[in-house]
Amino acid sequence: MSETAVSAPAARSIGERLRAGRERSGLSVAAAAEKLHLDPKVIEALESDRFSELGASVYVRGHLRRYADFLGEAGLEMVNAYSAREARPPSPDLTQIPHVEHRADPRRLISPLLGLGCALVLALAIWWVLAGSRPGAGAATAQTAAASAQPVPAPAIQASPLPLTGTSSNLAPATAQKPTGTAVTAVTAVPPPPEERTPARQTRLRLELTSESWVEVYDSRGERLFYDVASAGSVQSIEGRPPLRVVLGNAAAVAVQIDGQAREIPANAVDGDGARFVVNRSGSLSRAR
Repeated sequence: MSETAVSAPAARSIGERLRAGRERSGLSVAAAAEKLHLDPKVIEALESDRFSELGASVYVRGHLRRYADFLGEAGLEMVNAYSAREARPPSPDLTQIPHVEHRADPRRLISPLLGLGCALVLALAIWWVLAGSRPGAGAATAQTAAASAQPVPAPAIQASPLPLTGTSSNLAPATAQKPTGTAVTAVTAVPPPPEERTPARQTRLRLELTSESWVEVYDSRGERLFYDVASAGSVQSIEGRPPLRVVLGNAAAVAVQIDGQAREIPANAVDGDGARFVVNRSGSLSRAR
């Protein structure tokens, strides 16, 4: 009886380990995204190893470590695996190999050009013969040349006499009077002065962290001002056009100051460990909808 060799299972990728951890926790993609305050597309990209869709490497490492720690996996180990994967040189693209350019032989164009020149000469000769053989062609041409050589008489200009005024002993032509009318003054349109735009007010947001926390900050136009994992003991100073939308992964470890004044995070803006709130134009904080 022969023994059957059992091969060891292939090493799973980062995305497969994350998907297995989520399935063990009994969570769907939407539920995991809601818990982490992330877009479901971020979870799908992580579990499919499509890290290029998440932007720069610093964003990928932040999402990867946060999601792995949330599932109870070794976040630091997965981040190191991702860094080692990115450090490998990419496979060469064989489509970019330069090819030898084949130049056309100019001698091949001589025969077509000679044939075209002979055809043009033959066509001109036939036209010349046919034009000279038509009856009356020479007489018509001579008459046309003679007519064009005769000078054209200039039209006669008749001067209209001016009416005479005064007595019979002193006759003088009447002076032409200039027509009178209302003078029209041209008005030049003056462009209005350019409007002076007041620069938009900027709100200064200061975050002091006693522990590591995920931080996202967006301004009133939706522009991303901060999107990363802030380390413990760091201070993040951010300026932007209010209202500012803020997402914290570890709200208890973050102290908030608005324009130099300390602010408390509203209780209704805290969801588990995280918090989502809005910094209004007046500097107050309110729960983000």
